[in-house]
Amino acid sequence: MKPEGDAMKERVKEVYLLLGRVLNNPRAFGLEERLPKALDEALSKMQLDLMHELKEEMSQESFLAMELSQDADREEFPEVTSTSFTLRKTGS
Repeated sequence: MKPEGDAMKERVKEVYLLLGRVLNNPRAFGLEERLPKALDEALSKMQLDLMHELKEEMSQESFLAMELSQDADREEFPEVTSTSFTLRKTGS
């Protein structure tokens, strides 16, 4: 592959991984905990298209290693929030 082809593959890889981070943790980017459905679908489609492109350009082993490194970057546990509430007896 030509050097400019390598640079393009790296750029596609970066965008693919960034989309994964946005989809997996939108709050880290200042967004709501859940993306609006249309935005989630659009970003997911873009990521899927890039995944197919990367799979054509990379060996299966390299692609899986990239995916595993992305998984390692994820938070192990979601952010925990607590809400206090009280129970009241109603009725009789």
